[in-house]
Amino acid sequence: MNPAPAPDRSEQMEIDASAKWPVLFFLGAALKWLLFGGLLQLASSIQLHNPAFLAGCEWFTHGRLDAAARNALVYGWGMNAAFAVGLWLMARLSLAALRHGGWLYVAHAFWNLGVLLGVAGILGGYSTSFELLEMPSAVGLLLLAAYALIGVWAVTTFSVRNTDNTFASQWWLFAAAFCFPWLYSIAQIMLFQAPVRGTLQAVVNAWYVDGLYHLWFVPVALAVAYYFLPKLLGRPIKNYYIAAIAFWWWLFSVAFTSGARLVDAPVPVWVPTVGIAAQMCVPVAAIIIGMNVFGTIRGDFGRMLASGTLRWVLVSLLCFFAGSVVALLLSVRGVAATANFTLLGEFRDTLWLYGTFGLAAFGAIYFMVPRLCGRAWPSAALVQGHFGASVVGLLLLLIALGVGGWTQGRLLNDPAVAFGDITKALLPWFTAQSVAVMVLLVGHLALAVNFFLLVKQEFLPAGAKPASFAVPPALALPAATPEARH
Repeated sequence: MNPAPAPDRSEQMEIDASAKWPVLFFLGAALKWLLFGGLLQLASSIQLHNPAFLAGCEWFTHGRLDAAARNALVYGWGMNAAFAVGLWLMARLSLAALRHGGWLYVAHAFWNLGVLLGVAGILGGYSTSFELLEMPSAVGLLLLAAYALIGVWAVTTFSVRNTDNTFASQWWLFAAAFCFPWLYSIAQIMLFQAPVRGTLQAVVNAWYVDGLYHLWFVPVALAVAYYFLPKLLGRPIKNYYIAAIAFWWWLFSVAFTSGARLVDAPVPVWVPTVGIAAQMCVPVAAIIIGMNVFGTIRGDFGRMLASGTLRWVLVSLLCFFAGSVVALLLSVRGVAATANFTLLGEFRDTLWLYGTFGLAAFGAIYFMVPRLCGRAWPSAALVQGHFGASVVGLLLLLIALGVGGWTQGRLLNDPAVAFGDITKALLPWFTAQSVAVMVLLVGHLALAVNFFLLVKQEFLPAGAKPASFAVPPALALPAATPEARH
C-alpha cells in the first residue's frame, strides 16, 4: 500500500461541504421512515396479543401492517441510511468532493416516492406474496432508476479519487453497490416480469432475502467498522493483510447460503444442502474479521464505550458475530426441525438488519452529522437516551423472539398440543415484543428530534447560530494508518 496524502482539516471540510446536503437529505428521509416504520411495526406487534386492535379497518389488518412495516424499515430507513453513509465514506476515503450533487436530490426524490407508493400499495391490498418484495412490481423500475443515479455518483467519486490507495471500507462499499441492483433486478425479472414456476419461486425469493442482508446491509456495516476503528482508536487494523481474504471469502460463501433458509421446505433436497454447506464456510470469514477488529480494539472496551461512535460500532460487531453463529445453528437440520416456521427466523434477520447494520449506521450518523453541520448535537441527553433505548430495546426484542420462537417450534412439533394453546403460550412473548418495539421507537424519536433540531440551525441567521463544532480532543488522535487520515 502506497502512502496516502494526509488531508488537512480544510480539505476534509471541503469534502464534507460537497456531501453535506445530499447526505442530510438521505438521512432526513431515513429517520422519517424509521419512525413511520416503527409505528407500523408496533401496531402489527400489538395485534399479535390484541387481535381487536385496528381490526375495523382493512388497511390495517395484520398481514398488511406487517409487510408495510418491514418494507418501510428496509427500503425507507435502511436503504436511505446506507446511501448517506456510503456516499460520505466514499468521498472521505477517495479524498474527493461529490460532484454534480444535484442529481442526488433527484435520486432521493424518486427513491422515496417509490417507497411511498410501494408501502401505500401494500396497505391498499396490492402487495405480492414474496418476502421483502411485497411492493407492487411496477414500483421496482422506479427504485432501480433511482438507485442507478446514486450508484453512478459513488463510482464517479471513486474514479476521481486523489489517492492511489484503496481501503477495506471501499471494498465492502463496492460489494454492496454492485450486489443490490444484481439481486433486485434478477428477483424482479424471475418473480414478476418472466416468472418462474412452482417451488423455484420460493428459491428465488429466499436467494434475494438472504442476499439483501448478507450482500448489502452487512457490507455497509463492515465498511463503517473498518473505517472508524483505525480512525478513532489511532492505530492500524490488526492483521490488515488478511482483510482481503475475509472480504472475498464472505462474498463467495454467502452467495450460496440462501438454501439454508429452505431446510425441510418443499424444494429439491440439493438446494438446502448447498445452502448448509455454504453456511458452514461463513465462519472462516467471520473469524478473520474478528481477528481484524478485536485485534485492533485490544481490549480497549472502556474507551470504545465512552466514544459516541465506537460504542455503536462495538455493539454492531457483537451482533454481527452473534448473527453468524445463529445463522449457522439455524442451518443445522436438527435445529431447523424445531426452528422452521417460527419467530427464530425473525430473530436471525433482526440481528442482521437492526443489530449489525442499524447500530453501525447510528454510529456513523453521530460522527458525520456534527461535521457536516459544523456544530455539536443540541442535546447530549438525547444522544445518551438513544443509545440506552436501542441497546435495551434490541436485547428485549431478541429475548422475546428467541425464547418465544424456540417455545413455538417445540410446541408445534408436539402433536398433543392444540394450535390455540400454542398461541396462548406465546402471548407473553408477543407482549414483550411490543414493549421492545416501543422502547426502540422512543430511542429513534430521540435521534430524530436531535437531528432535526441540529439541521434546523442551518437555516437560522448567521448571528443566531450556535458556536461551531470543534473536534473533541479524545478524537484528535495521530493518524497511524493511511485509512485513519481520511
